[in-house]
Amino acid sequence: MKNSLRPIFSVILLVIVGFLLIVVFFIKSPIDSAAWTPSPAPEWAGVLAPNSALLKADLLLPDQLHHPEDSTFDDKGRLYTGCEDGNIYRLTFDLNGNVTTLEIFAKVGGFPLGMHFDKNGNLIVAVKGVGLLSLDAVGNSSILANQVNGTPITYANDLDIASDGTIYFSDSSTKFTRGWPYDILEAKPYGRLLVYVPATKETRILKDGMYFANGVVLSEDESFLLVGETSRYRIARYWLTGLKAGTWDYFVENLPILVDNIVRNQDGNYFIAGNRRVAFLDNLQSNSFLKNQVAKIPYNDLVAFPALKRNRYGVILVLDRNGHIVESLQDPTGRVYSTSSAHPYGGHLYIGSLYGDGIARYPLK
Repeated sequence: MKNSLRPIFSVILLVIVGFLLIVVFFIKSPIDSAAWTPSPAPEWAGVLAPNSALLKADLLLPDQLHHPEDSTFDDKGRLYTGCEDGNIYRLTFDLNGNVTTLEIFAKVGGFPLGMHFDKNGNLIVAVKGVGLLSLDAVGNSSILANQVNGTPITYANDLDIASDGTIYFSDSSTKFTRGWPYDILEAKPYGRLLVYVPATKETRILKDGMYFANGVVLSEDESFLLVGETSRYRIARYWLTGLKAGTWDYFVENLPILVDNIVRNQDGNYFIAGNRRVAFLDNLQSNSFLKNQVAKIPYNDLVAFPALKRNRYGVILVLDRNGHIVESLQDPTGRVYSTSSAHPYGGHLYIGSLYGDGIARYPLK
């Protein structure tokens, strides 16, 4: 009986080998990756020691807010957030913090990512696939910038606004429409940091050649600007004033997460959101051939990888003014996961999610 099965197993093996050969040699990869070797990830010890702090968070409207990337508040205490359906939603709360109304504030034609109110009460939004927008009090929008130096702004992501109204924002990738999978796997510097000057309506490139430029935030005294480079696990620093003005260095490197949005709190520290690093991706980065083959996996299967249950682990890092990690807030259960932003307001931290549903509200005290 065993001998009679050998021809069948041989045929099956030949079919599998033939299929793999076809995949490797005849199916073109959607990426042309570069190899790089990440430093060993930091140990989850000390301030990074596993904890369950984020289990204290409650989820706001998990059945109605799908992939709320970022959030901000107006002067009336109403929360605004953008979801992947292209809508910006506005939430109103009662005195007990319960959501009383949810309404669509604006439809912007792309995924609304970073957002801040300017000093005139306009909501400034970085919209993937559209550009940098300004929305007035009733949600009417106007495009501030959708190209720079004759090239389209394809992946407007996060932003911050200086006291003089200057808007700094990231264009994460000039080639790909998502960070994961293709931009991160290809591992080439398609990102850039841009600046928009309202007085002249001019948009300039402050720095290109960045590795998926993401979170953007000004320091407390506006002497420098921080920009997360998601696929390099680090935060770059661009000096705006002083002897180093116009130069770059790194605020922190080899973080344990893929950096998303960065928000400064009243103490001058920084809340850093992002997905936790996984050994599979770190190990894969050094082999461009394997990365090119992995990228041939059907897109929908690849893009779902960070949201798989085994990869759901919520993390928010707190960095001090010198780039040292001083605290971590975690959810090992994955109820809060794929954190994309963390905004302090009214004694709580409002946490967005790139792949999850609902905004997590965590009590700071």
